[in-house]
Amino acid sequence: ADQLEGGINGRIFITPPKGWGEQDNIVYECLHPLYGIPYSARALSKTLDAWFKSQGFHTAGFEESIWIRKAGGEYKHYLIVSAHIDDTLMACKSLSTLEKFKTAFLTRFEGTNEGEVTTYLGGELIRDRAQ
Repeated sequence: ADQLEGGINGRIFITPPKGWGEQDNIVYECLHPLYGIPYSARALSKTLDAWFKSQGFHTAGFEESIWIRKAGGEYKHYLIVSAHIDDTLMACKSLSTLEKFKTAFLTRFEGTNEGEVTTYLGGELIRDRAQ
């Protein structure tokens, strides 16, 4: 199974997948959050939140899956990041600032840079760059 970047606080025990064949006197402990278990999304969210805050971001009001970083210091322009489980959307008016941030993010977290986004979470994004 795919491993997420989040850590586990406490101990979590799981049953093996169907077809694996359970054995008597064997207990399975989850050492890393995996896709498909309820705790994995929360573990990744907590890991992202801690990292974003260490980079000068804060959450957008009550919305805990959107982080904002004001211009200044290492990044000369305002950055906005939205994350839903393992899908992340980043926005900035400066392409060079955005690329610098993406590099830092992908140094810390395993992932890919898919370039300009046209859909996100099932919605279509249309840009009017003239405005």
